Amino acid sequence: MMSLNTIRIAVFKSRFTGFFAFILLTACQKQPAETELMHQAQTDPAAAVRLAGQRLATAEYDAALRWLRHAALLGDTAALQHALQLQQRQQGRLATAQWLQQQLDDGSLSAASVPFATRAELGLWQGNKTTVTGFENTKGCRLTLQPVASQQAGADTWRQLLQHWQADKQLSQLPVCFLPLHTVNSTELACSEHSNSLVQCRYQVLADAVSTGDFSQLLVIAGRGKASYNNGILQLPDNAGLALLRHEFMHILGFIDEYRLSAAAAEQVCRAGKQYPNLLLGRDSQAYLAHWQLQAQDISLTPVQTCAALQQPAYRVVAQNNLMRSYELALPELYFQLAQRILAQPERLMPVQYYFAYLARQQQNWPQWQQFMQQASEWGYADAQQALAGSEG
Repeated sequence: MMSLNTIRIAVFKSRFTGFFAFILLTACQKQPAETELMHQAQTDPAAAVRLAGQRLATAEYDAALRWLRHAALLGDTAALQHALQLQQRQQGRLATAQWLQQQLDDGSLSAASVPFATRAELGLWQGNKTTVTGFENTKGCRLTLQPVASQQAGADTWRQLLQHWQADKQLSQLPVCFLPLHTVNSTELACSEHSNSLVQCRYQVLADAVSTGDFSQLLVIAGRGKASYNNGILQLPDNAGLALLRHEFMHILGFIDEYRLSAAAAEQVCRAGKQYPNLLLGRDSQAYLAHWQLQAQDISLTPVQTCAALQQPAYRVVAQNNLMRSYELALPELYFQLAQRILAQPERLMPVQYYFAYLARQQQNWPQWQQFMQQASEWGYADAQQALAGSEG
């Protein structure tokens, strides 16, 4: 069976094969004089398309995009599809979605001129949303995540990730559940598309979903760039694989990267007294063994570079390189056992509602702060319970 990535590549190639055939066809046609053609193009979409073809043939892509858009606004639906493809190639999907939404909002384009598949690809759902069912583990739901996608690519990726999670011998044994996919317009979530930096989104637009949903963690599959986990939000690019999801999921449980962190990240992680499932800061393992109810023979202290930026020694508790060193590697059996123990006490994991309470506090929205903090408290999170007790005092 052809894989999802193979299908995407095939679709991509077929689209752009047709796209450049269009370029050659329009460029090779006999053209009227430039001035006359530009005059015709003001009101004639066919002339605008011919101008676009000329600009494409000479690699003037910005000018070609302007004429394709103009032809589209004059009613040429084929030109609209070519314009959207070219803009995605030049500026990315978010910028393309923003332009298209603006044309729909001001009536320059009719909703009927944009097929559902095009809307879904760009994340302009307008009520017709892709659905992916949830997953309730037979071992229970000690931790529940709400997956979120803002474009069809993210929805397709999540459908595949969920299937692979259920087929994985280790992950499927964890008492973890996923709610049905929640979709939000890409222009609202506005996730970044920079391959060399962390994916960043406007998470505040998910406030209603967080306040009404029965989950403690968000899983956002949108944008392009580097994955991350912070503040109850697991962020994946919309082309992520299971190995990357598995690595970031371990961060939810408190596992730390076993490669050299930046100085700023190391300052947050490598603090005296901090305790992690997979790392020791220094070689004194007595407190670690007591906390996890392990014996000395259960661990194998191995130096790692996590805190090297601060010249502080750190040791992982297994000998082999693993997914916390490089996400494609295996999940060690000890780490799997520790993950199960952590999930037995999910109230110790920070819920996303606690972060949204922080955002509400920044905006001095005290009723919303109270609501989110109350929800975080109901998950059993001690910091939230203390914050509420302090506010009552």
